[in-house]
Amino acid sequence: MPGTDAMRERDRPNVPKYVLWLVLGAMTLFVLRNNERFILDHTDPQWEYFLPVRWWLIPHGFAGAVALLLGATQFSSRLRERHRHLHRLGGRAYVIAVLVSAPTSVCISAIHNAVPTFTAIVVQATGWLLATGLAYHFVRRRNFRLHQQWMIRSYAITTIFLFDRVFDALPGVAPYDADTDPTVLWLCNVLAWAVPSLIIVWMDARRDERLPVP
Repeated sequence: MPGTDAMRERDRPNVPKYVLWLVLGAMTLFVLRNNERFILDHTDPQWEYFLPVRWWLIPHGFAGAVALLLGATQFSSRLRERHRHLHRLGGRAYVIAVLVSAPTSVCISAIHNAVPTFTAIVVQATGWLLATGLAYHFVRRRNFRLHQQWMIRSYAITTIFLFDRVFDALPGVAPYDADTDPTVLWLCNVLAWAVPSLIIVWMDARRDERLPVP
């Protein structure tokens, strides 16, 4: 029966999604250990580097962490179906977190970075605000398909925080993630738009395959 097949498809574990969350979780733990120790350990050299912008760093870091955590929950189909009010609250909190974290990243970069890196961060922050704003715009108009697509793009930009630092830890990559040569950051910006576009095309193709043949 068509209805039964649809229910089975919906209840089937989404293995790629679980693998993605596992990878992102492992990357988060790595970045906290490798890059963010200065928050608690003030003997770390990074603490002295970030000390002049610590009052910008606090709202930026907190809001970014909220966006990273809540953004992941927004893709849970079970949460959307069984606890719709929590999904909506989480979505609003995610939008607010981006509205705080994106502009403060530009403020921090304006103080700390040379023009090449500052330019890359402005582009990243602008894309983050644009994708999130469009996701919010479409959900307000109950266009849930476009809302989902733009949330995928928005969250991909959110994860640049992780991917940039993980790439930087690879042998030989650090010189290309320097203040005057932000090649890795530009690469992350490109991937944050290219990969979601491929995912969206794949999702649309799967959705079309499930449509009944006329």
